[in-house]
Amino acid sequence: MAPIVSLAPGHENVTLALVTLFLVFMFYSLLYPFLTFLIPILFLGLCGHLFFFRDPDRKINSDPQSILAPADGKVYEINASEGVIRIRLSLFDVHITRNPVSGNITDINRQEGKHWPFVSFIRRGTKENARQTIQIANSIGEFFVVQIVGTIARRCRSYVSLGDQIQQGERLGMIYYGSEVDIHFPPEKFEIMVKEKSKVIAGQTPIARLKHLI
Repeated sequence: MAPIVSLAPGHENVTLALVTLFLVFMFYSLLYPFLTFLIPILFLGLCGHLFFFRDPDRKINSDPQSILAPADGKVYEINASEGVIRIRLSLFDVHITRNPVSGNITDINRQEGKHWPFVSFIRRGTKENARQTIQIANSIGEFFVVQIVGTIARRCRSYVSLGDQIQQGERLGMIYYGSEVDIHFPPEKFEIMVKEKSKVIAGQTPIARLKHLI
């Protein structure tokens, strides 16, 4: 039987601890009514945890000629000449990132930095915030997925290791809370299929396609 809520890997113990804490306070609130006010707070915390760390199964639109969106969210910026598409994630988006293409993991680089908020009038987060860059190589060229953390987010997690052979649409990692995911690709080889402010879904939305197929 499939679970009621599928969670990102590594969060089962935290969820169990929150559920246990909620049940314990439910029991003790019957003995000590002054604890009752904590029940809705714990319930909201548990619901928020389950919502944010959800990891729904998806039907992947695998296509070796296309680059699939690496993250859920809205396209924030497109630089066609440099081959860059930036995707902003809100607190309400699924924060599991997925492989935009198939290939080999050739580098994973973590860089410390700032934690500027991702709002329209502050553009410093894209360049200055802490990030993790994952390099993927295949017969077409080299691709870079950049996970950039925001004000609340303090880390991102990778599900892959150096040298791994990966498949398009598989889970690549997770980035926490409001954040940005950029994809860099060979600009001379791809035609961009999305526009700024387009809503994209990781593993399903094609964001660029090889030019000779257009």
